[in-house]
Amino acid sequence: MPAATSRHEASPLYRYLYIEATRQRLMANHSAALDLLTHCADIDAEAPEAIYDLALYSRAMRQDSLALARLERAAALDPTSTQYVEALASYYLDADNDSVALPYVEHLATLQPRRTDVLSRLVGLYGAAGRPADAIATLNRIETLEGMMPQVSLRKYQLYKTMGRNDDAYAELEALCREYPHELNYRISIANELIDDGRTDEALAIFDEVRRLDPTNTTLLISTMLYLRKSGQDSLFHAMRDSVLFDAHTPSEIREDLLRDNINELMAADTSAATRAAVEHLFDSLGTAVATDPRLLHLRLSYIVTHDTNNDSTYLATLRQMVELEPTNKNALMLLFTAYNEKQEYALLEDLCRRAVVNLPGEITCHYFLGLTLYQQDKHEEALRAFLAGIVQNNGEASPNMVANLFSIVGDLYHELGQPHQAYAAYDSCLTYDADNAMCLNNYAYFLSLDNADLDRAEEMSFRSLRIDPDNATYLDTYAWILFMKERYAEAQRYIDRVCPPDSTDSCLLASTDISGVVLEHAGDIAAHTGNMAQAVRFWRLAQKAGGTGISALLPRKIRLKRYLR
Repeated sequence: MPAATSRHEASPLYRYLYIEATRQRLMANHSAALDLLTHCADIDAEAPEAIYDLALYSRAMRQDSLALARLERAAALDPTSTQYVEALASYYLDADNDSVALPYVEHLATLQPRRTDVLSRLVGLYGAAGRPADAIATLNRIETLEGMMPQVSLRKYQLYKTMGRNDDAYAELEALCREYPHELNYRISIANELIDDGRTDEALAIFDEVRRLDPTNTTLLISTMLYLRKSGQDSLFHAMRDSVLFDAHTPSEIREDLLRDNINELMAADTSAATRAAVEHLFDSLGTAVATDPRLLHLRLSYIVTHDTNNDSTYLATLRQMVELEPTNKNALMLLFTAYNEKQEYALLEDLCRRAVVNLPGEITCHYFLGLTLYQQDKHEEALRAFLAGIVQNNGEASPNMVANLFSIVGDLYHELGQPHQAYAAYDSCLTYDADNAMCLNNYAYFLSLDNADLDRAEEMSFRSLRIDPDNATYLDTYAWILFMKERYAEAQRYIDRVCPPDSTDSCLLASTDISGVVLEHAGDIAAHTGNMAQAVRFWRLAQKAGGTGISALLPRKIRLKRYLR
């Protein structure tokens, strides 16, 4: 029992109910605990422990206004309870109501004066409230408890500056330098501030002292460069920047900043071919520093994408370097996959993908591109194995659409390899992941129609693909052909006319990339069944000229006999 309940020693019922409520809460019987606490509050409306526990339940049930009222009541009844005061302060802080929270945090800091986490929070609140003097006083309390710390001293320095107390600000930094004599960067910070205040001679004296102690100090070099630029000494600035940029000991992040600064300066002047050549020369001059540094490679790639989009050779070379340096860099891999695929560099893409699936076996996109490039090289059985490996090793992070596309392609390959049952199973899996995969719906429907199987389902799937992409010539042909197989010839004619308009010239029909030989044969078959044999023979002859896979072996006889054969 909390100490505050001692006044209930004469009230056994209250004491029993509160203890039982606590026991039920610990057993996670929250409904019973809530009922018991409510009885406690009925017995004594000024019992802070019961009111506080009820507040916690109110907050859990999102009864925010009631929870706040109960927290305030509990804290008012027992202002010495750090538990109640801290809960109330946290409530206001969570609601971003800092001005109301501030007095409660102050009170908590009085109740628990050695809690530096509370004091740190108080510093932030004083800063937001525009009370820098109080913030500094609180930072002094933290220093008293934990000793001088750089982050505390630097915060005090900043606060003194906002108050215009520059002497106190510098005194703070000087004290920090005395406490940490080997941390030369603190001295450089003082010099930078002196430069901002126009006290250049004092600042340069500090630079000289630091340079004597550590000639290669990177922070000193950067600060000196900033001073040279600010003071208009451009030639010295450029000479020093180049020296640091090409120094093998310069840290990666510093070299990246300097290189970006150099590029921005060049591109700000103009974006001519000569300037772009100068930037390329700058990258090339750094040599292995670029090739072995992911930061600089990323910077070079960003520059090409932004300012030199036609520089394909450097773009590809940079991506290759990124992948060689970081074989699991997914972003670089995907960009290189796409670039090789667009350029039809299938042998290079295959080699890249084979390495990628070893380094990233669970990344389904690597398997997808491997299968794609194998298919483009007519290695269909290998392509099928690559796609299946991607499905098997999928780590669950791939999007459902990507998995669906893989199953769809697997279905196409199975059908192409003469395994229709496996093809249909793959298509069913595809539609499980993406019921509106239009390509799968179309291909599934078309292959069912070729097998003259389940034509009702084929029609339904084909119609769904057309609703997704109503002007797709392939989908229109599939739907027309299914209607033809169901002997609904007039309907089929309407759809095939949208693909092969009867009034189009022969040259236009043959030149269209959307119209293959098999589509023209379909148009002829449908025309033959709607009583237009002359049109049918015309389309059959065009189909023979167009050629391609899927054309019926009976096509020459249909032309010669001028009638449909099945």
